[in-house]
Amino acid sequence: MGTCWNCETEITLQEEQTNCDNCGEVISYNCNNCKKRFEVVDKESKKKLVVCKFCGYFKCPYCNVCSWSCEKYKWERDLLKKFAPEITQGNCPQLLEKIRDIINYFEEIKVSTKRMNCPERNVPISYAKNRIKSLLAKFEGFRIKDEEDREAFLKRFDEITEKPIGVELIVGNIREKGSYGQEYRDAFNLAVCFGKFEIKRKKKKDSDEEYDIFIRCEKLACKFLARDNLVITYCENCKKQFPKGTKFCDICLPYKKGKDIGQPRKLKERLSNKDTCQVYRGNFEKNDGKT
Repeated sequence: MGTCWNCETEITLQEEQTNCDNCGEVISYNCNNCKKRFEVVDKESKKKLVVCKFCGYFKCPYCNVCSWSCEKYKWERDLLKKFAPEITQGNCPQLLEKIRDIINYFEEIKVSTKRMNCPERNVPISYAKNRIKSLLAKFEGFRIKDEEDREAFLKRFDEITEKPIGVELIVGNIREKGSYGQEYRDAFNLAVCFGKFEIKRKKKKDSDEEYDIFIRCEKLACKFLARDNLVITYCENCKKQFPKGTKFCDICLPYKKGKDIGQPRKLKERLSNKDTCQVYRGNFEKNDGKT
């Protein structure tokens, strides 16, 4: 995840992806600790580097540091203070190493994702950097169970955007009986990016806990919403990208075995790793409220 050094596009790499779909270059960064430049693919194993589960940044292959702003380094400082004055690095030289082992242990088990929201529209980072892209693709009929699935989503989207300006809605109140309201939450967050709703945080009565309310409005779509080239047409064998609508690879040799032996290689489609939300990840704001 992060920004492509070449074209400055905000991207989220999936699984073994190492190249930016927007410009095709291998992603690389300057380490904020040792300042050395490194690519996100290991030179020897050719595998993608490990991402820190705390902050989401790649760990530098030279010094193993992700980002000094990473929460785990705050944990280190806090734990060192808690052990003092009984236990210090003076009477326990391996103290910092032991603390890092403990933090790494919890990183390996599981680190829950912090609630972060877009500074532009207050959309949760899980939507802005992931789910919104899938929802936009569903609009285009990509990755749907069937046409009924797409139509059901469009119906929910139309239902909420037809509400009068100023009306306040809560997912829990509009969802269908017996459902969790995920489909409506999807529609609401996408509508926020489109400028059809805005999100406000509201405290529960007699409680410090907060929840989202969606207020109907009519604004321009977010300037950071990137809807172009959502779906990539590519060859699974040579990885080359092709214009949308192309059916076969013109580089690779025909299939040598299987049911398609002798036939040209068929192209596949996948979602682009270009983020639909082009707000820099580091600008997302922490949200401690509970829903």
